[in-house]
Amino acid sequence: MDSGDNLACFSGTVFDSRLKELYAEMDAAYEAVSIQSNFNCIGCDGAKCCSVDLIIHTFVEMVYLKNGLLTLDENTSSRIQKRSTEIVTFKEIDPSGGDYRNSVCAANFDGKCAIYQYRPMICRLAGIPHFIHRPDLTKIYGPGCPRFENRFRSSNPLLQIDRTPFYRRMAELEMEIIKQQGKRTQSLTISEILAN
Repeated sequence: MDSGDNLACFSGTVFDSRLKELYAEMDAAYEAVSIQSNFNCIGCDGAKCCSVDLIIHTFVEMVYLKNGLLTLDENTSSRIQKRSTEIVTFKEIDPSGGDYRNSVCAANFDGKCAIYQYRPMICRLAGIPHFIHRPDLTKIYGPGCPRFENRFRSSNPLLQIDRTPFYRRMAELEMEIIKQQGKRTQSLTISEILAN
C-alpha cells in the first residue's frame, strides 16, 4: 500500500463517496436476501467468514479500511495492528502452518468486527450463496457459509446474490485510480493492510 499521503488524499474524495454508495447497495442486497431467508449471524464467531486469507485487490478499499482503523480508540487500533503484524509474521514463517491457518481476522473481537462500517466488499457479501457473470459469459457459482448451507439452504435452494454489478463497479473505480496513479495496486490480505 502507498504512503499516508495517498491515504489522506483519497479520504473524503469522489472515490470515497462512490465507494460508500456502492457499499450501501451491497448492504441493501445482502439485507434483502437475509430477510427473505431468515439468515443471520447471531451466535457465529465469524471464524469461517473472517479468514486471514481474505484478499483486497483495490486501492480504494484499502484506503477505506485503513481510515476505519483511524476512527478507533488508540487501544483498539493498537491491538488490531499488533495482531495483524503477528498474523503476517505467521504467514511469512509458514503459510500452511496452524498459527496462520487457524488465525481469525485481527479486527474480529468475540465474533464482531471492530471496523464493521469500513469492512471491504469481500466481507460485506460473505455468507450468502452468490453467482457472478464473467466477461467470457461464464456463470460462476459460490456457496454460502457453513451456517447458511446447514441451516438455511434447504428452505431457500435458489436464493443467491448476483455479485456481478458490484464487481464491475468496483473494477471501474479501481481502473480510474490506476489511470490517476499510473500504476496498479498490489493485492494484500486484510492483515497486511492493517499491519502497516
